[in-house]
Amino acid sequence: MTVALMAACSGPTVHTATYATLREARASGAVERGWMPDTLPENAYELRAAYAVDGPERWGLFNFRPADEDALRAILQPDETSLGGTVMDIPGRIEWWPVILRGRLDAERIQTTGMHAYHARSSPLVFAVNWKQGRAYYWRESGANVRGAGRGARVARWGTVRGPTERS
Repeated sequence: MTVALMAACSGPTVHTATYATLREARASGAVERGWMPDTLPENAYELRAAYAVDGPERWGLFNFRPADEDALRAILQPDETSLGGTVMDIPGRIEWWPVILRGRLDAERIQTTGMHAYHARSSPLVFAVNWKQGRAYYWRESGANVRGAGRGARVARWGTVRGPTERS
């Protein structure tokens, strides 16, 4: 029983993958398996994906060229969204996830880094995009209550994302 309890507390089993190009990710089956969205700009490069082995949780990052900005904007809602006050618990295995997008998020600090947040148009993904650097991070969000998140709180299916009025 102790072993089962320790396993339950340790979080999801997470795998990560790295791809030079979206073409490589597609050829490996990463897009088909759902490890990364199929809507990313075709010329996306230096992609990283993380996924829970036994669940739908997916987070990732990719780089894009200035010529691909329109393709990226086409998959995003036109209006920015605030991430301020949201709490994001990220599995430690995802060492490449930026510190600024971990723990209780500070909207001002995020914006000073040049990142802007958007919801995807046709999926439950959220994107944090730095247009000047040509880099974007994405994760899945749902309205489900998970691990004590309050009613209506934003929840990333991988770890908890709680709204600004929730307490850890």
